[in-house]
Amino acid sequence: MCQFKSGIAVRISESEVEVRTLPFEDSHTKIREKFNISEDNLGLSRYSTPVELIPTKLDFEDNSCWKLVFDSSKPDWWTDDMTEKATIQLLKAAKEDFDAFMSGKEYPGSIDLNSLTNIPSGFNPTVRGNLRMERLTSIPDGFNPTVGGSLWLRNLTNIPSGFNPTVGGNLYLSGLTSIPSGFNPTVGGDLVLDGLTSIPSGFNPTVGGDLWLEGLKSIPSGFNPTVGGDLVLDGLTSIPSDFNPTVGGNLYLDGLTSIPDGFNPTVGGNLVLDGLISIPSGFNPTVGGSLWLRNLTSIPDGFNPTVGGNLWLEGLKSIPDIVQKNVKGEVYLGQIPS
Repeated sequence: MCQFKSGIAVRISESEVEVRTLPFEDSHTKIREKFNISEDNLGLSRYSTPVELIPTKLDFEDNSCWKLVFDSSKPDWWTDDMTEKATIQLLKAAKEDFDAFMSGKEYPGSIDLNSLTNIPSGFNPTVRGNLRMERLTSIPDGFNPTVGGSLWLRNLTNIPSGFNPTVGGNLYLSGLTSIPSGFNPTVGGDLVLDGLTSIPSGFNPTVGGDLWLEGLKSIPSGFNPTVGGDLVLDGLTSIPSDFNPTVGGNLYLDGLTSIPDGFNPTVGGNLVLDGLISIPSGFNPTVGGSLWLRNLTSIPDGFNPTVGGNLWLEGLKSIPDIVQKNVKGEVYLGQIPS
């Protein structure tokens, strides 16, 4: 991914340089094509080099907040004066882009802002690609970008009330240990919240990919998210009686030692419950993949789950024939000692 603003710097004399840029374009290849600057080191291209502008702060009045870097190595014909002149030109082009998407214009590519440690109030870009801001530890009130790709905020330690971005790809928030009430983002890919140890009542995000919550020790009543991929809850030791999520992928609940009456989730992939040693009467989940119950030592009458894959019951030596009828894969039992 390119940086905040990209361009092709072209030497026009021994002391002068011009930076060719395009609005909302971070591809050096496309900039070269537009201005007929080839990469064959002949003619005009012999004295051209791809450059990037990286901000440490989004302050367009202070040149010291911006750093010019070379996409490859600095050419031998480059001078210190050229660095200053190229920075000013790139900064002007970056300011024009910034003003445009501050007014609501969509940025067609991806933006790398990993160099920033803070963002100004009112910054809410619409980005078709990815938005990376991995050095931020906090965000201002009202920050709710629309991101077509993934949003990277892995070093945030807290989020303000009202933060509910719309993200087409993945939303990475691994640094959070808590979330405010009302946080329910819409995420097309994965939602990564593996640093949380608790969640507030009412947290029920819509997640197209995986929902990573393996740090949770408990969940509140009413937590029933809609998850298109995997739901990872390996840290739970108990679940409330109304927990019955709809999970398109795998549901990981390895830490449970018991489940309440009425627990019958719909799981498109595997349901992993290897920590259970017993199950209540009426437990008959519908599982598209495999059902893992390897530590059960007994099953109640009426146990007859619908399993699209394999049924793992290695703590048992035998099961009623009816159990096997709704299992499309194999049933794996423990070995009988000789």
